[in-house]
Amino acid sequence: MNRSALLFLVKILVSLGLLLFLLSQVDLSKLLQAITSAHLSYLVLILVSYILSQFVSCFRWVLLARPLGFRLPFKEFLSFYFIGMFFNLFAPSTVGGDVGRVFYLARGVNQTQEIHWTGRTGTALISVLADRAIGLAVLVWIGAVALALFSNYPLPVIVRYLTFALAVGFFLGWMLLPFLSRFLEWVRYPLIKNLVAGLEIYWRNQKIILQTITLSLIVHFVQAWMQILLGRSLDLEIPWSYCFILYPLVGVFSALPISLNGIGLREFGFKYLLEQIDVSSEKAIAFGLLWFIMVALDSLIGGVVFILRKSPKPSAIVPEIKNQAR
Repeated sequence: MNRSALLFLVKILVSLGLLLFLLSQVDLSKLLQAITSAHLSYLVLILVSYILSQFVSCFRWVLLARPLGFRLPFKEFLSFYFIGMFFNLFAPSTVGGDVGRVFYLARGVNQTQEIHWTGRTGTALISVLADRAIGLAVLVWIGAVALALFSNYPLPVIVRYLTFALAVGFFLGWMLLPFLSRFLEWVRYPLIKNLVAGLEIYWRNQKIILQTITLSLIVHFVQAWMQILLGRSLDLEIPWSYCFILYPLVGVFSALPISLNGIGLREFGFKYLLEQIDVSSEKAIAFGLLWFIMVALDSLIGGVVFILRKSPKPSAIVPEIKNQAR
């Protein structure tokens, strides 16, 4: 068994272990009742809102890719974005959504564009990493500000301090970008050279960074509002102020690369945080499972796009990316 397959197996075991542990802590009949009695109208509204928020997220990626030389139409970026979401949820561990986006963006560059084939993959990777970093940084800062403003909620001190530390770390990371660029200039590896060039472009275009931060705020605010809707689908009145703590903390926690696409971690996070405001364990886990279902249904759109584009098999994507990056 190779390393990738072993890692994939470990992640599956972690996710299954967490789910089995959570299910062992609740009354399964009450959990099933909570899920089946959820109000469908709220769930449909959540699904539509989630899909629309992905359009905004895709536009953020477009803004980050344009300065790097990618001039593809928005509809192409959108198809790449949804395929990436499909990969995030349904593809094997060797092909994540970010890898899929890099592959399609690098492969979709027009021959007339001023990006050489050997540099396309590295440049596409920079746009995807920047998109991921800005989205995550804004999410962490929303959580940190909410924890500071709404300090009355009974959360452990360690959770607060870790969130504040992450927020400060992202800020310092951005401020130190010029020094990092100068340090990396001495490295001759092509991918690092592309990274340095991308960092310099973003540092000189602070307006683009502000625009992408604004778009990230819109996306995360909409998705925090969706937590309120999801609560109402289960007859729960979750305070709006708590949603700005709940959504960011669970989002960051489930991003830890120790489970299969956050499965298990996400449900554990929702259970722990919702129990702090006296939500029953059954409804807290139902909340997490329904949120996962919404994300999965949204990701299936990428599967349809993947089939319609007659795309190569996921197993062929990673080798081609490696060949392009040489």
